[in-house]
Amino acid sequence: MNGQPWDFVVCTDRATLQDLSRTWRYAAHVAGSAATIALVATEPSDPDEREIVAYDMGQATLQMMVVAADLGIGSSHASVDDQGLAREALGLPPERRCVGLIAFGYPADRPLRPIARPNRRPIEQVVHRERW
Repeated sequence: MNGQPWDFVVCTDRATLQDLSRTWRYAAHVAGSAATIALVATEPSDPDEREIVAYDMGQATLQMMVVAADLGIGSSHASVDDQGLAREALGLPPERRCVGLIAFGYPADRPLRPIARPNRRPIEQVVHRERW
């Protein structure tokens, strides 16, 4: 529907990254990132629009992380619990909220490469054909 209810804030300032790392208990990695992108969106009152915004922001997150991996850049996403702190750190207007964060950087110990044996459920347990 091409509503484009999003904005992206690229953060590299160490103080900003520190502030953003405190917006969720699992966002500590943001503080040490080379850059973090804050995904910002409107907060629609319509439930259907809220679902569309959430889906679109997930798609944006996925695409940024896939492209980063293709460039050899590591990434990790984080949710945002403390909207007040995120709003203050990013200078967001009242009608916007920070949907999530994506931290980027080059791995310190090795080049980025596929995991040889990821700890995942076998595909036979995940993919169902025709019915559950």
